[in-house]
Amino acid sequence: MMPPLLPRRLLELSLALAILLAANGGVGAQLPVYFPDDPIARDPETQDASKVAAWAISDPYDFIENTFFKPGDRGPRRAMNVNTIDEVPDSSWFTNRAGFRPLSADEVHRSGDTTDGPAPGKWTIVSGKTDGVTPGFTIRDTAGATWFIKFDPPSNPEMSTGAEMVATKLFWALGYHVPENHLAVMVRDNLERDPKATIRDLRGRHRALTEDDVDGLLMQAARNDDGTYRVIASRALPGTPVGPFRYFSTRPDDPNDIYPHEHHRELRGLRVFAAWLNHDDSRSINSLDTILDRDGRRIVWHHLIDFGSTLGSGSIYAQKPRAGNEYLWEARPTIVTALTLGLWVRPWIKVKYPDIKSVGNFEATFFQPEAWKPEYPNAAFDQVQPDDLFWAARRVMAIPDELIRAAVDAAQYSDARASSYVQSVLVARRDKVGLSWLTHVNPLADFVLARDGTLTFNNAAVDAKRAAPAETYSVQWARFDNNTGEATPVGTAETTKTRSARLPAAATGAPFVEARVSAHTTAYAAWAEPVVVRFRKDGGGWSLVGLRRGPEPAQPEVAK
Repeated sequence: MMPPLLPRRLLELSLALAILLAANGGVGAQLPVYFPDDPIARDPETQDASKVAAWAISDPYDFIENTFFKPGDRGPRRAMNVNTIDEVPDSSWFTNRAGFRPLSADEVHRSGDTTDGPAPGKWTIVSGKTDGVTPGFTIRDTAGATWFIKFDPPSNPEMSTGAEMVATKLFWALGYHVPENHLAVMVRDNLERDPKATIRDLRGRHRALTEDDVDGLLMQAARNDDGTYRVIASRALPGTPVGPFRYFSTRPDDPNDIYPHEHHRELRGLRVFAAWLNHDDSRSINSLDTILDRDGRRIVWHHLIDFGSTLGSGSIYAQKPRAGNEYLWEARPTIVTALTLGLWVRPWIKVKYPDIKSVGNFEATFFQPEAWKPEYPNAAFDQVQPDDLFWAARRVMAIPDELIRAAVDAAQYSDARASSYVQSVLVARRDKVGLSWLTHVNPLADFVLARDGTLTFNNAAVDAKRAAPAETYSVQWARFDNNTGEATPVGTAETTKTRSARLPAAATGAPFVEARVSAHTTAYAAWAEPVVVRFRKDGGGWSLVGLRRGPEPAQPEVAK
């Protein structure tokens, strides 16, 4: 009987090995490089996760552990959860959207919402929130749905709620699982307390919530001229909450959590998305796992939550100029400041921001994507490799101006300057992301081998208008043996000035063929490193089954 925690791919490999050993008398058996289901489009959760228990992660401890102890595997490794064509399959962590299929402005504006917000009628407060950064309430609407209510700070009306709306829409478009967030208007007289409502005091003890507590929390919120409050209503996530996830290692009681989190591409690539949206609060506390029922078993679903500290918002104040530019603790700038008696001034302190209260501190002129930093080190961000950065940058560049506009429109800024400014900064930061990370690897992509043997491909950096076209391209063909992994070159490398080439007649009869495609330009030396693509004969045509960007791995890889 197979062990219950055996991952899907290991099961496939075990079965394949058994078949091959039997067929070859147990001697000289070799596993195929590509299986019939490659490249997989979805990484399935095959095991039941009913025994996953809720846990909590201490934010102070998370800061200390990540800042001073560098947790997780620190070896430079390719992402482990990519498929054979170097893409991230859909999973409980991620769903491919931008860059994978066309998105409409309406889709981005709704971002998977299933309702229009809390149902009309009284809001029943079931608890007050004083912990964390942003005060708020947990309420139950007249339809029985639970919502978490958060406010803007009095100093910056519309800032936190606006940033949360914009970021929610764009993180959804990028592929993450996010809460259903809505802007709503809250009226004090429309609130009623559940007799069992509680609040936690400064000592961490729960006690009954009083009317004075409600008024005290509202004193910390921006209030409209008519006495109402603009709020974010965040619907409770489906399933049973079991706490946040870490950005390293695995969740030990989840049998489907088989890849160390620092080697998940969508968590590594989150560094690019966080830099674009200035999500400096991208830490464990702003994630949440829930247990859902799927296909007759229970699985853990992973979410990003709480985007109040994005763009120019620091949730309860305008974002500090340090945000995105320096960790909370960095030895070097602290020591330099001390040694120079304060004469050395950090460059980011001199940055000027527009005086738009609903925006806070957000800009694109000083922004440098490669230098951007979250509040403190993140193990997945630290492990990001050039191919991860390229993958993420393509998805950022796949969000055109009109989809950015749709996300900004969802913030419903009352000041037209705010909408225009936020949109322009997001576009400028997006374009800087593309310039930084589309050009530092060979950017060839979208390979297609037609039935007639014509190979075509795109140049992602050129198509995004982040680089000039290459002077030439070179293509070296080979027959590929799926059983041994050996490639036998066919002819000599072909040089072309167009993004196309012809499969040599000598290779047309092979069941698998390989092409090593390089781009040559004096501007970017990295483009000369070939992208290796492999095609499998599929009926009378060819299907892409393998892609590797970057040098050959030092250790043998198991095709996923």
